[in-house]
Amino acid sequence: MIDARGMACPQPVLLMKAELDKITEGVVSIAVDNKGSSINVKNFCEANGCTVSVKELDGGCYQIDAAKGYDCAIAEKQSESTANAVVFVTGECVGSEEQELGKMLMKGFIGNLKHVNPLPKTVIFVNNSVRMVTLNLETAEMVKELESLGVEVLACGACLNYFNLVDELKAGKVTDALTVANRLFAADKIIRL
Repeated sequence: MIDARGMACPQPVLLMKAELDKITEGVVSIAVDNKGSSINVKNFCEANGCTVSVKELDGGCYQIDAAKGYDCAIAEKQSESTANAVVFVTGECVGSEEQELGKMLMKGFIGNLKHVNPLPKTVIFVNNSVRMVTLNLETAEMVKELESLGVEVLACGACLNYFNLVDELKAGKVTDALTVANRLFAADKIIRL
């Protein structure tokens, strides 16, 4: 078993990836010490065709078991988007001078993404923008609508942990730095807010 307790994102995911890359079939287990890391590792393994189980251990630790091979691959959901555009949301506001105006502008932007043709393939929330998919119920509903249209929505696990919002996620799924980097580098177009 990999012991990734005490390690920050993306180390647990990178350790799991390294072990899974060594095998074509089998089970790899990892121990982490926070819920955000357990979700990140689980999502990474599932996205790479593994069957995953998560068990909560004593002291707020988690054990993630990932089975690779055994014909357990999960077909990847196809997005309705025809372009590989990624929207990278780095804060709650558009601009920094007028906070309230910036929040209004961001809400308007997120609310109107559903009308963009083609839809973005992925929307990624980092830093304090994770509040938009947790505490801000209005924007969380807008983001859920994007998901229903086939847009992948990711929320930074380290950011959710930092703001103690992992259990408050209302839209999207928790992700890690490696997945974010992969989405950004594979994108045809990146829109940063």
